[in-house]
Amino acid sequence: MRKGPRLSVCIPVYNGADYISQAVESVLDQEFVICDDASSDRTPDICGRYRDNRVRYVRFHERGGQAHNFNRCFQESRGALVTLLHADDFYLPDLVARRVAQLDAHPYAGFVCGAIQMVDARGKTFSTSRPWAESRLFAPGRLVEPLLHGCVISSLGLVARRECWVPFDADLTWGHDWDWELRLAQENAAHYDAEPLACYRVHDASGTAEILSAAKNGDQERRILEAALARLPTDGPRTRALRRSALRSLALRHLYFAEQALLQGRTQVTRYNLRYGVRADASMALRITTWALFFASVAGTRWYSGFQRVRGAGLRGPRVESGMGRG
Repeated sequence: MRKGPRLSVCIPVYNGADYISQAVESVLDQEFVICDDASSDRTPDICGRYRDNRVRYVRFHERGGQAHNFNRCFQESRGALVTLLHADDFYLPDLVARRVAQLDAHPYAGFVCGAIQMVDARGKTFSTSRPWAESRLFAPGRLVEPLLHGCVISSLGLVARRECWVPFDADLTWGHDWDWELRLAQENAAHYDAEPLACYRVHDASGTAEILSAAKNGDQERRILEAALARLPTDGPRTRALRRSALRSLALRHLYFAEQALLQGRTQVTRYNLRYGVRADASMALRITTWALFFASVAGTRWYSGFQRVRGAGLRGPRVESGMGRG
């Protein structure tokens, strides 16, 4: 029997013509599985140029959606180790070898994740997402607690053992990365690498931008969080305190999304996110920022600029862009 590859790089893609070449070429020495979710741009032509038996291009003619395409990628792969690389992101040269070595060094760890670089549409780094300054190990379930407060790690650059992989929830259109990481972390030990060797591209055509602009995130984020809280082992004082703090973190994220929508002139989206925030934590209704955002969404965004000057700064954003969906 032919031995399968050590690591499979799975690339789900939908209309990724602008960036997919850089994604593939960033780790071309591995098995590549590219699952095309019925792209209507030049993606099929670009992928067809790779005449390499390590690159397997599978085209689907009907859209299955993001999470479903992630699952198809895994099903088509053969590697003992698997990583998911979105078509608009890319890896730096040392990432794959470093991840394999880390899993070899920690055989009880089910996956390795790491810090990431945030890059613009041209691939230029503008910030780094590093939730912990130093590399560390997490026992099974220990990474769940920080994840309850947001998608503090990224699926980008995450390499998992095949037997530890869990399927994505295909019913989610937002937050499927976050939900997947919560379930993956619940049963598995993890190694976190503080060296940012994966590059997450932020651009206007991303799934993140599209869903945020339509305020489709709120109900699904709450659903993901409630499901994760329900999986906690006990309902003691610590669990209740963790639930309160996790819901407060969710509410503060919605407050940030509301501010960003307001600054972009999307006043209805601002009000939607304020409603999501108050639902998650009723104390948000007592914050002056909540009322300032609501008033500005009715009276005009220029008014909020004066409020920002008095306050001195804008709201802090989510720690990473992950968990918000990719095409």
